[in-house]
Amino acid sequence: MTDPKTIPHAPIRVLQVNSAFGGGGTDNQSFDLAAGLHGGGEQVILSVPAGCRMEPFARKLGIPVETFQIGSWLKNAETRLWSKLIRAHDIQIIHAHQGRDYWPAILAARMAGNGCRAVITRHMMPRPRPFSRAFLLCMSDVVAVSRAVHEVLKKELIGPRRRLHQIYGGIDVDAFQTERTDAARAFRQNLGWPEDAVVFGVVGTFLAPRGKGQLEFLEAASQLTAAFPEARFLIIGWGEMESILREQIISLRLEKVAAIAPFADDIATVMNALDALVHPAVETEALGLVLWEAMACAKPVIASRLDGIPEAFIEGEHGLLVPPRDVTALAEAMCLLLKNPGERVRLGRAGREYVRSNFSRAAYAGRMRELYSKLCAR
Repeated sequence: MTDPKTIPHAPIRVLQVNSAFGGGGTDNQSFDLAAGLHGGGEQVILSVPAGCRMEPFARKLGIPVETFQIGSWLKNAETRLWSKLIRAHDIQIIHAHQGRDYWPAILAARMAGNGCRAVITRHMMPRPRPFSRAFLLCMSDVVAVSRAVHEVLKKELIGPRRRLHQIYGGIDVDAFQTERTDAARAFRQNLGWPEDAVVFGVVGTFLAPRGKGQLEFLEAASQLTAAFPEARFLIIGWGEMESILREQIISLRLEKVAAIAPFADDIATVMNALDALVHPAVETEALGLVLWEAMACAKPVIASRLDGIPEAFIEGEHGLLVPPRDVTALAEAMCLLLKNPGERVRLGRAGREYVRSNFSRAAYAGRMRELYSKLCAR
């Protein structure tokens, strides 16, 4: 008898939609899923705004791209386009990631009339809006990116529980190098920091009022400079708190050891330039994609024990967890890694293997394909 596992499966026809696709965490996960499905032989079409920042990267991978002009949600341009694409390509699954795309995608699936299933992924911790709480689970399958998000949705959404799923995302692990690259050395040199500096970095937006914990990061840094002159502290991102952060660097007398740099398209170089990633989130956090990116570079991580963050790695094996807003605990965790270079290496190497085994782009696509298959067979 033939083993069912050896029988090749017909490619699933998927329309991935994203009305932003500008490079945030949600956009990166949308891109990685499309790339993983495409690389795994599924028939993927990506629909994104014309001229968006990530469109060229998708085309470079050979993923078919259909663009549209962003307009008013009430004009329904995206819904009409997506419904047309569903019919033209006999799409089986339409998958949306951005909140503003949930209902246009669901309506497009209904309008197409070919049995297309709508899937939406929830990348955020806050509870959905009232209309979505009442109807989202009745009209689509909903994916939570972490157990923490799943718990919120389980309490809030009304509808059949079989339509609520929890699936972890993934990244392109091979895009990240473990050894220091020439580009990473140049990045550090441009900051004027010596080769033997131990660089801690926070990567994320610093939007008011609290950002991603950058203020706490600088306060913790000020507790370490006297004992560890080799330590350096880097904030990478953008947001309206930049002037506040620069003022704090001056007030804490960190001008020679702390710096702020903008986001770069080549996040792999930025991660490679660090010696440890600090993710001291203070508000809500669904998971923390930057943790996997740092771990893929074999960098140890220090993060807040908050929402879905502890699900990204195993404490003590790949990094350290600290209470959110606890500056003293954050400084102690950084102190531990400064005192123990061998521990930085151990945590980093184990983290790289953990991400490769569990959170690669291919693993992400495989988990999602399993869900798609079940929905198509339902």
